[in-house]
Amino acid sequence: MSEFLLFACATAGLTHIMVDSVIMAPLRNLMQRLLPAFIFEVFECYQCMGTWCGFLCGYLVFGFDIPTILISGFAGSFIAMLSADVIARLEGDRGSEL
Repeated sequence: MSEFLLFACATAGLTHIMVDSVIMAPLRNLMQRLLPAFIFEVFECYQCMGTWCGFLCGYLVFGFDIPTILISGFAGSFIAMLSADVIARLEGDRGSEL
């Protein structure tokens, strides 16, 4: 259970860092100039980036097992979208209270 929690938090966190963080903005800007638009979309999409982050985090947490890595990518997509929706809801609710 602790491995899954680590995987879920790492995938959500890495996805948010890649898609939204200020520190990764220079990399996103560089990729936007270098990559075709349809490939760069991965850097703007929680579901797409969550899949790739899920592959990576699945490998790092669970080891090299192709089916597990593949399933980790699918789970990463869902986890990234869910966490983005939760954060958006919390930020929206917090903003309305101020």
